[in-house]
Amino acid sequence: MSQPPPSYPVPSGYPPGQPPLPGRTRPSGWWFVLGGGLIVAALAAGAAVFVWTLWPLIEPGVDVPADGQSHVLVLDTDHELMLWRHSDVFDPDCSVVDTATGAEVDLRPVTSQITKDVGDGAWTAAYRLDPGSGTLDVTCAAGNGSVQLARAPQIGTFVGGVIATIAVPSLLGLMGLAILIVTGVLWATRPPRA
Repeated sequence: MSQPPPSYPVPSGYPPGQPPLPGRTRPSGWWFVLGGGLIVAALAAGAAVFVWTLWPLIEPGVDVPADGQSHVLVLDTDHELMLWRHSDVFDPDCSVVDTATGAEVDLRPVTSQITKDVGDGAWTAAYRLDPGSGTLDVTCAAGNGSVQLARAPQIGTFVGGVIATIAVPSLLGLMGLAILIVTGVLWATRPPRA
């Protein structure tokens, strides 16, 4: 047996006699804070990754006087080193000996032009070298000012850093912007909370 149709209009999808569910209210204001926080985090992450990427070029090296005297340095062994010369000196005429083995360290010429200036004059990359045992005896010919030994930039790390400098802040910033837009639209179109 069939039932007679109801005497009042029934919204589609609701059984007869049931009131419709209440509408959704505005999102919490904390969603605005989350979106803004992600944008601020994007800026901070971008700055941090940018400095990390360029750190091998701005890291202060160990100064070694070019005075013809032997200078023993204790350095980290977890990365390749670069010997930097003042830009106005063509060849610093240095020799490096690993004190643990007594063997001369191979100085490999840098074939590209890499220059840095961190406030104490322009430095140009002259040689790459392995740190060996980490205790190196460096002797440079007199009259060439000084040289620096510092961490050598790695092309893979540099390229990865550039990609991360672009990708990380972009993703965080876009997520923050999307949250702000969606929250703003919902805030404007929904009724306030009770």
